[in-house]
Amino acid sequence: MSRRAPTLKQAAIAFAVAGTLAAVTAFGVDPLDDAGQPAEPTLVTETLQLSPQVADGTADGYLHSELVRRGDTLAILLARMGANDAEFLRFAGTDATARRALVLRPGRSLRVELDALGRVQRLAYRGTGFDDDPRSTQAARRLVVKRTTAGLQSFEESVPVERNTEMRSAEIRSSLFAATDAAGIPESVAIQIAEIFAGDIDMQRGLQRGDRLRVVYDVLRETDSFDAPAATRVLAAEFVSGGKTHRAFWFERQGKGEYYDADGRSLKRAFLLNPLEFSRVTSGFSAARLHPIMRDWRAHRGVDFAAPIGTRVRAAADGVIAFSGQQRGYGNVVIINHANDQTTLYAHLNEIYAGVRKGARIDQGDILGTVGMTGWSTGPHLHYELLVRGQHVDPLQVARAGPPRALEGAERTAFGRSLEVARHRLALADSLRAASFQ
Repeated sequence: MSRRAPTLKQAAIAFAVAGTLAAVTAFGVDPLDDAGQPAEPTLVTETLQLSPQVADGTADGYLHSELVRRGDTLAILLARMGANDAEFLRFAGTDATARRALVLRPGRSLRVELDALGRVQRLAYRGTGFDDDPRSTQAARRLVVKRTTAGLQSFEESVPVERNTEMRSAEIRSSLFAATDAAGIPESVAIQIAEIFAGDIDMQRGLQRGDRLRVVYDVLRETDSFDAPAATRVLAAEFVSGGKTHRAFWFERQGKGEYYDADGRSLKRAFLLNPLEFSRVTSGFSAARLHPIMRDWRAHRGVDFAAPIGTRVRAAADGVIAFSGQQRGYGNVVIINHANDQTTLYAHLNEIYAGVRKGARIDQGDILGTVGMTGWSTGPHLHYELLVRGQHVDPLQVARAGPPRALEGAERTAFGRSLEVARHRLALADSLRAASFQ
């Protein structure tokens, strides 16, 4: 009778059994005697402890980093990273620091260290900082929630950042934003460009095909972060439009900075031409306008800027808050007193930012709140007024007026030195799509 060859499965089982026996026994063999015959073998048996190692969650954890997506919650993010920690979610929902700082923003990264059981050992997330407002000098802050022997604890810490400088150039073919998108220039930089040259160039209707832009700007990035670098301050810009060259250079004096032309003349106007980042004029200053709600003709003593709800509203000039709250048809409104008996009013706000209260000092460009449609409003917009000695005037005309201030003496000398560096970097923008300097 023939014998079948062992199957692969049988061979594997036999090999495993042999390996197990080898693991728990050892055979000692005496050396050959003089006659060359093997001596009687001696069997030695040893017992080994084969206790399995079970993770108890106290070993070094696993570090995960995940970009926040639109619609993400903390529970969704942690689940995507493999966490299983109901205790942590309860803590994050009830702890005052965690609730205040953990406002998830799409595009930022959340870093979590998990143990072998999926419990959160440490969470880090930058809640505020340089990409909230490119012109802000506020230090970035990071929320940290850490598991200790005493339980979960939360605190905020300063964020270490890396600073670099980028230079880019763009050619206008249709619009400013189309050109900057094609050149890889961040949107926040394009917005600043529009604001810097707003008094000299109509960015919506005055651009021509072939106009050129060169720009130098700072970029910041959180050290050891997976977040993309955030563009911050524009340091220098050159805009050639309609055959005329416009230049702007950032220079700090007396603890504050602003833009100057190549001759050291300030580009800052007494009032911003536009108190919004994105807007279009929908209803101009007029002595007679058909009221959209009352349906009668009456004076319109300001300018309406249409914009989506949530668009940030900026102070048009330095001043002191005279009123912050609700006023009948104006809805949520902020009123600011400025120098030379001038006053600005910002109405129909969706929200008024904390700190914008009566008596607070405000700098030009500071954020007051966001666009809304509170009060008598048929759609989201900002109603903006300017009064001089109690009389309404056209805000757009006043914003364009005023002679520029010029640097003098030692400040003019210091500006000249910084100008040389800025011009050199602008010249490099044509040959380098992007470059970095420490």
